[in-house]
Parts: sequence; structure tokens; C-alpha cells
Amino acid sequence: MLILIGSDGETIDSKIAKRFGHANYYLVYDTNSNSLEVFKNDSEEHDHKNLEQFLIKGVEAFIVGNIGPHAFEIINTSKSFVYLVRKCSVKEAIDKLKLGELTKLTEPTVKKNIEHDHNEEGHHHHNH
Repeated sequence: MLILIGSDGETIDSKIAKRFGHANYYLVYDTNSNSLEVFKNDSEEHDHKNLEQFLIKGVEAFIVGNIGPHAFEIINTSKSFVYLVRKCSVKEAIDKLKLGELTKLTEPTVKKNIEHDHNEEGHHHHNH
């Protein structure tokens, strides 16, 4: 199975990126061969078009620290699932996924895309 993790760095010991769509790197881990492929996320527009290539590659599991609606829509398909994990390394996340300890997301963790409300910075109202 191919697992993709949004990561701060390019090694298996790197931390999971806080925002999937803004991750510095996307690491693709192959559980069959235990190999890791590193992709730099240089999508300046954050339009997430670069995510579609991973679905074409056959990635079945996406591990995210947070994910907005747009990216979620792209990677949550009939053949792929999105899993939430926070505050751990890429390796730990892969191990947790294998053990079935990660939460499968059914909706994005962030309700709207940050980059679409630059004019509202500092005015985030959280309803508890």
C-alpha cells in the first residue's frame, strides 16, 4: 500500500506538517518495499493540483495534521482515505496506521481554506 504523509522535512523522522496543503514535503511510503519517495511541495498557489498526481500513482492513505476543504475534497476518494495524526514523526504515524490507531477523517479539520481569507487575519471567531 502507498501512504502519503505531509511532512516538515524530507526524512522518515521528520515531523508531520501542521497543515497538509502547506506541507514542505510530501513523503510517499510503500509498505510493500518499505521505500520512501520524497516530493517537494512547491505549489506556490496552494491550488493542490499537485495532489492529483499521487492519486494517479495509487496512494491509498493520506496522513495529515490538519486539512482544509479543498485538499480534502481531492484526496478523499472512493479508493483513498485520509487519516488524522498530530505531534508525531512520519515514522510514528506510519506505525500507528499499520496498527490501526489513526482516526479516519470523514470531513476536513479546517472548515475553510486559510489562503482565501487574508483580509480576516486576526479576526478568527471560535464558537465553542
